Amino acid sequence: MKMYKNAFMVLIMALNVQAMEAVQRSSARQPYPDSGFWTTELLTEEKATIVRYYANSISLISETREPRILDITKLPVRKYLNKKLAEELSKDTTNATKIRLYEIR
Repeated sequence: MKMYKNAFMVLIMALNVQAMEAVQRSSARQPYPDSGFWTTELLTEEKATIVRYYANSISLISETREPRILDITKLPVRKYLNKKLAEELSKDTTNATKIRLYEIR
């Protein structure tokens, strides 16, 4: 009976290590920006992408047009968009001065 208990504990430890590795891998594959977010709109006829950068739920910071179709399923594209978002957020000076009553708690 003790042998089965030890084997069961080893199995649980191995599964726990695998689950922790999966969590670490998923965060590396899903780079989220520190603040804000971006959305994309594909213009298939023109082979272009419109990217909108937001500071929060309704504050549009900027809207840019990329001259190619961006595949956001690819990690380098998401990293590129996150980098551009950080640049746009650093340029945004209106976010600090505007007080939105619906966001005050």
